[in-house]
Amino acid sequence: MTSKIFYILILFTAVQISAQTGNKNIVSGQISYISSQNIYVKFTNTDGIETGDTLFLKDKNNFLPTIKVDHKSSTSCAGISISNKKLELNTVLYAFVSIDDGEAEEDTTQITTIAPVVIPTIVTDEVVTKTSLEPIPTLSGRLSVQSYSNFTNNISSYDYQRWRYTFQLNAGRIGSSGFSYSQYISFAYRADDWDRISSNLSEAVRVYDLAIRYDFNQRTLVWLGRHINNKISNIGSIDGLQFETGINEWSFGAAVGSRPDFNNMGLNSKLFEYGAYVNRADLFANGDMQNTLGYFEQTNDFNTDRRFLYFQHSNSAIQNTRIFLSSEVDLFKKEMGENKTDFSLTSLYTSINIRPSDLFSIMLSYDARKNVIYYETFKTTLDSIIENETRQGFRTRLTLKPIRNLYFGGDYGYRYRRGDLKPSNNYGGYITYSQIPGIETSATVSFNKLSSSYTEGDIWSASLNRPIVYGFDIMLGYRFTSYKFRTGIDELKQNSVSINLNTYILKPVLLNFTYEGIFEDTRTSGRFLANLTYRF
Repeated sequence: MTSKIFYILILFTAVQISAQTGNKNIVSGQISYISSQNIYVKFTNTDGIETGDTLFLKDKNNFLPTIKVDHKSSTSCAGISISNKKLELNTVLYAFVSIDDGEAEEDTTQITTIAPVVIPTIVTDEVVTKTSLEPIPTLSGRLSVQSYSNFTNNISSYDYQRWRYTFQLNAGRIGSSGFSYSQYISFAYRADDWDRISSNLSEAVRVYDLAIRYDFNQRTLVWLGRHINNKISNIGSIDGLQFETGINEWSFGAAVGSRPDFNNMGLNSKLFEYGAYVNRADLFANGDMQNTLGYFEQTNDFNTDRRFLYFQHSNSAIQNTRIFLSSEVDLFKKEMGENKTDFSLTSLYTSINIRPSDLFSIMLSYDARKNVIYYETFKTTLDSIIENETRQGFRTRLTLKPIRNLYFGGDYGYRYRRGDLKPSNNYGGYITYSQIPGIETSATVSFNKLSSSYTEGDIWSASLNRPIVYGFDIMLGYRFTSYKFRTGIDELKQNSVSINLNTYILKPVLLNFTYEGIFEDTRTSGRFLANLTYRF
């Protein structure tokens, strides 16, 4: 029996090679972009690749079906994943394209070296091959435990410890069906507040994602639960039902449900909302372009609170350039208790990233969005001040790489809002040398200056990062901050040091320890963060 199986295997493999050499050639491409719906693969050209074909990932001697092609241009393909493998940018994929007999005769040396697409596996007396393009179940997730301790000699404050547990899970095509499930849940509390929290655990729970998805086919799907839709990401989480379908380059969607409660991220049906959107995805020689136009109405206690249009645009059709834009136009306002129709631009963000080569890149952005409200944050008061003063307005960043491992960067930001006493300006720069010879250490020195109506200050910082032994990395940092306030608050001079230790030796378990000490004239404080993460 064993010898029969052996001969069957040899015969099958020989037939496969013969079939390949007779009318197939292999071409390779790299993943250039991953969106919520499609994975984009860049080829030298796509001659011979057709819509409906399959792209393969090579795993040793196996070619695993990975992407089903839904769209193509002269140099790019786009499609959905049909594999349980995690795909990343620059991953190499392969396509087998048809050639005529003349081409096969001219280049038999190259083609006869091609490995068979399918490697058979022996199960009792049968030869079983995996050629089906049916959905393959996927499972990935992350479990983490964090301990955050804060200690100070400031009599107006006190020491405390904070615990945070998170559980993220993504199960795709469960049992090869159309059902998928996703969740991202955290449970956080302060140790000195446990007695109160233990009697009402829901008060410490934050649900950012909890949804079931069902795919009727490749283009029609529905979400039920709390979900952030990438095509309308500015809307945030929606508790309810979301539906999407499409044809060719067009996708159409609708959502009905409610917004999470402002105070605790819980369910709040009184914040009812509904809306619809249309999306178009185009594939070009150098990249892709997506446009989404949406209409939404949000209520508070079931009375209209906001009615607006939402537009989102992303574009990589220009070579070495990525453009992003999102905006919101309000269509409703209430004045003196009277409802009125309005048409005013209330939110705008746009950015352009240009990278003509590995030696040079530039980013330009304009941000007129409202301030971000955090449900959870580890930011200090100083970090929050810096972010609030620098996020909005015009911003540009320039990066240069004149020689290997040496990087220069500079940025400038400008903002002027109605009511500001003077414009806000911030600028800075950095120098990084990666893998310094002899000590295998990366070093960075940076400077930032901020000038606004309320503050004026400088920040100097330096950091060193290097592996110490196999599986262990350490980072040392120092920062000096000098801030003057224009409202009678005392000048702030602050020195801070930080130490960060990572270990990947227990993969897939990550251990991380961070200490930051802050030293002022009369006050000192410190923070210690321990993190344990398991990925699967």
